[in-house]
Amino acid sequence: MTEVTAVIASYRSAAFLPACLESLAAQTRPPAEVVVVDGSSPDDSVAVARRHGARVLERANRGLGWLYNEGARASETELLLLANADVAFAPGCLEALAGALAADPTLFAADARQLDWAGGRTLHARTAIRRGPLLRTAIPGLVVDPAAPPHRGPPVPTAWANAGAMLVRRARLLALGGFDERFFLDFEDVDLCWRAWLRGWPSVHVPEAVVRHAVSGSTSPATLRRRLVSSHANLCRLALKCFPPAAAARVVLAEVLRLARAPALVAPALGRVLVELPGLLRERRALRPSRELFDRLTAP
Repeated sequence: MTEVTAVIASYRSAAFLPACLESLAAQTRPPAEVVVVDGSSPDDSVAVARRHGARVLERANRGLGWLYNEGARASETELLLLANADVAFAPGCLEALAGALAADPTLFAADARQLDWAGGRTLHARTAIRRGPLLRTAIPGLVVDPAAPPHRGPPVPTAWANAGAMLVRRARLLALGGFDERFFLDFEDVDLCWRAWLRGWPSVHVPEAVVRHAVSGSTSPATLRRRLVSSHANLCRLALKCFPPAAAARVVLAEVLRLARAPALVAPALGRVLVELPGLLRERRALRPSRELFDRLTAP
C-alpha cells in the first residue's frame, strides 16, 4: 500500500494534540510518519507533540497553508494527510481516504466527513455550491452547502476538500505550488482545489472517512482580526485567479459594497489585493479560468 505522512498544522493546540495523535496511532492503516508543524505556539504544543512521537517542525505563524506547505516540503511519501490539530480520526478514516485515491488515479484530494467534537452532528460532508445572491453568502454570488448529502456510501465528487482533514497526492500539491501562502486563513482549500480542478484533478468526498472536529479550537482572540482581514482578501484573490470574468467581478463588487459596513477589515484587505493585482492577473492568465468548470461545479 502507498505510504502516507500525516502533516498536522498546530497553533495553541496542546489541549487537542493528544486526541489527534492518539487517533492517528490507532488507525487501521497508520501513517508512516506524523509531522507536526507548529506556528510558534505560546503553549506547550511542541512538547506535547514530541511526547507523542511526532516529528516537529517549528515555524512562524504565517497561516494554515504555509504550515501545510512546510510539512509537504519536508515529507517524501506519495500521499499526505493534511489536518488541523483539533481533529480526531475514526479508526478507519485514513484507510478509507487512501482507498478512494487508489481507486481513481485522476484524483487530487479526498475529503473526510467531519462531526462535531461530541460526535453527534455532521459539520461537514460533501461541499455543494450553486448560484446565489451577491451579499450575505460565504462566497458572493454563490450559496455554499458544506454538509450536503450523501452522509453515507461511496466517494462522490465535491467542489473542494476541506482543509481541516484532507488526503492529497504530494506530487500534485507541489506541482500546484502548494497552498497560496498569501492566504493566512480561510478559503485556502477552495483556492487549492479549484486550481486542481482546472488541471483536471478532481476532489472527492468520502462519507465513510470520519473525523471529529473542535472547529476553531486553536483560534485565539489575538489572531481573530488577522483572520477576518485575511478572509476578505482571500475572497478577492480566489476570484481574480480562478473564477470566470462575471463571477470574479461579482466577488470584487461585493467586497467593495462591504467596505462601508466593515471598513476596518475590508479596507486593508482590498489594499493588499490592489498591491498584488499585477501578480494575480499573471496567475489568472496561467490558470485560464474555465466557465465550463464553473458551470459544472455550480450545477444544481
